[in-house]
Amino acid sequence: MSTVCEWLKSNNLQGICGEILSLISMPLMAGRVLDDELIVEEANDNLREFLRESIKDLPESAENLFSNIQGPLDMLPLEEGARGNGWTRRKWPLVKGEYELELFCWGDGGGRFVAFFDDLTPHEVHSRLMILKERILFLMNLYDAKGMIPQMLTELVEHLEVDWAGIFVWDGARENWVLSGEEANPAEFSQEAYRNAVTFARRISETRGGPFGHQFGGLAIQEGSQWWIPWSLEADEWRLLLSEAGFESLFAGVLLTGSSPAVLLCLSRESGGFAKINRDVLESIWPVFLSLAERNRAVSGITKLYTRDPVTGLYARNMMHRITKLEMNRARRYRYPLSVISVKVNNMRTIRDKGGIEAVDETSQRLSRQVLKNLRNVDIGGRLEDDHMVLLLPHTPIEGANIVSGRLASQVSGLSPFPALPLDVSVKTAAMDEECAGPEELLAKIGYAWLPEAGS
Repeated sequence: MSTVCEWLKSNNLQGICGEILSLISMPLMAGRVLDDELIVEEANDNLREFLRESIKDLPESAENLFSNIQGPLDMLPLEEGARGNGWTRRKWPLVKGEYELELFCWGDGGGRFVAFFDDLTPHEVHSRLMILKERILFLMNLYDAKGMIPQMLTELVEHLEVDWAGIFVWDGARENWVLSGEEANPAEFSQEAYRNAVTFARRISETRGGPFGHQFGGLAIQEGSQWWIPWSLEADEWRLLLSEAGFESLFAGVLLTGSSPAVLLCLSRESGGFAKINRDVLESIWPVFLSLAERNRAVSGITKLYTRDPVTGLYARNMMHRITKLEMNRARRYRYPLSVISVKVNNMRTIRDKGGIEAVDETSQRLSRQVLKNLRNVDIGGRLEDDHMVLLLPHTPIEGANIVSGRLASQVSGLSPFPALPLDVSVKTAAMDEECAGPEELLAKIGYAWLPEAGS
């Protein structure tokens, strides 16, 4: 283009530039640069169409001209281009996540500017949708419905500015929303960023007097219900919760209704993470999530996928039963010792009376972190009850388990959230023997009576 411009100048044909501007099919404006604002004096019909209303009175400040567009405006790219000298070309996120523009702006360095832009938003939506479409088709050849769910969460994290994604299921017996399924980033359980997400989700579910099975924060549990917060600046009653957790945008949608409804929650630390661009993509692939959830419930029951305990990050009760059975079978097959350690907080009821469920959660989190420090990579930890954790130690005889349990017993008394109320913790060990037919018998050796949950 620059060589063409030079040719026009050398042949005294600069006059056609005005005709070119009149034929540009993109939104175009021109005006003056003042000390504290830009004044638009002329605009073409394409700009009027983009702004979705007729521009009746010009001149007008550029900020006022664009003020009817929803969301937090970023006028800085236009300001900088207009105040420059010569042509500039740059990305212009007019509203983060909502409008992605390519700006062409000319300033004469003396108070005048001309600017036009191309709306790249539809192209960005199409690009992200095509990437996810290819990934979904690829994954469908590798996984069944159950396996697809965690893979889909991972795809959201990788391709849609999602920092955390998880599925919550209403547990009618406990009257609580429980994190279900394999999370998008399992390794993050020990990281504060992940804890922030789960804690935030719990706080959201407990607002307005909850938790309730008919509501998850601002999401009504009914077919087709979705809840979007594109920018925390416009989050109203949820703004403080988002700010405290470090998130800028949120999406939640109902996957399943009925006695055990399920909700997909996505969180982003980016402003505009769930504005128009990602919203259009999510809505396009939403039927895939609905189909996976319904198929998974029909085959195996999504409410039984409590893989991890949302408070501690240890394996949850049902999953721990399955893992224990698997490890016992391996120990028999390959003839190696398998030991188990029980860690039980005897005064958890007193802690609950003193500080409520938050104190119980804090105690469990502190205890689980300390427990994990004493485990090898091959060891496995699970949470059976609010006050009871269990550890499986493959390839470990009872003598080795006693060493670990003694170390734990000496470390845990000071983990209470209340300095005047030290933890009263019982640590017991046992080893699998020929009398242990299944997990129930092994757990009984450490004093835990396994009672199947209703519907198990």
